[in-house]
Amino acid sequence: MSTLFRTTFLRKRILITGSNGNLGCKLTKFLISARQYDLFLVDIHPESKVKHEASVPIVEYIEADLRAQHTSWTRKLRRTDVVIHFASANSQPDASWTDAADSMDIVFNVLLQSAKARVSRVIIASSCHVAGGWKDSGGLTMAEDGSNSLSGKSEPFVGMLYSAGSTFIDSTAYASSHFAGERLASSLAASYPDTSFLAVRVGHCLPGANKPQSISSQMPGERLSLSTPGSGSSFDDPIVLDEWLRSMWLSNEDFIGIFKNCIECSLEGNKGKCLIFNGVSANAGSRWVSDASQDPLNYQASSNASQVTSCNGLHHAERNGDARASSKS
Repeated sequence: MSTLFRTTFLRKRILITGSNGNLGCKLTKFLISARQYDLFLVDIHPESKVKHEASVPIVEYIEADLRAQHTSWTRKLRRTDVVIHFASANSQPDASWTDAADSMDIVFNVLLQSAKARVSRVIIASSCHVAGGWKDSGGLTMAEDGSNSLSGKSEPFVGMLYSAGSTFIDSTAYASSHFAGERLASSLAASYPDTSFLAVRVGHCLPGANKPQSISSQMPGERLSLSTPGSGSSFDDPIVLDEWLRSMWLSNEDFIGIFKNCIECSLEGNKGKCLIFNGVSANAGSRWVSDASQDPLNYQASSNASQVTSCNGLHHAERNGDARASSKS
């Protein structure tokens, strides 16, 4: 067996949906630079946004409507070891119920087709908004230890309600599409034992440099509406709300680390269930538990939104881009 053939044969083959989105681009760039994987990059607009050498690894771009059941992307599943699902109809938290229905159609088809093709592993980018309703729970407890911390095992409370400047945001529809994907993955895991499922509830991971000081609930030029900012609720006080939003921050480094471990970790002993983890950094004072450090992922988050913002000498951050943007835009 030639060295080239042996190396090609041993590389994992990964199919990524939504490869041209925010998270898809970040992960694709890393996987190409690692030179350890062959990639099938699926998007409704599949043109390359990541420069790479044409020889190794093998990278194939596929244009597809992921709601279709028998197309070029489904035929690739028989040659795929890992599916990573980022695609959605609308990646913003203010997505409509029509958008959510389309996103459900997409995730349902991707998961079902992957299971039927006996893909070894399916990784879903879910969202912290699945448990976002706990934002306004006050002192209510939802963790097994009686604390008010939020982990991947916490009871879902879909959607967040908040006022972003002059705009009212209700992420219930957006969160429901992610929650529906998690539930289908749990059901399929029991029915298709050859396929393992993991869901990462991704927090705020903004495009580009993704600095936590870029997360702000205020639109450019808007003034704080409260007479005493910081004394109100997480619904309409921009300072309190910004602290909540930044507590969900996921750095680029931790995003790559979590998903790399999702690809490579051993899932022995975890057949028949969908494992769910928070995708957040180790943000001091956050109710969101960075539980990717637990088995089987064993990834220890290293970034901390509080340290990054304090090092930059910022208290109320300047806005950079759309701070309301979800992690998957």
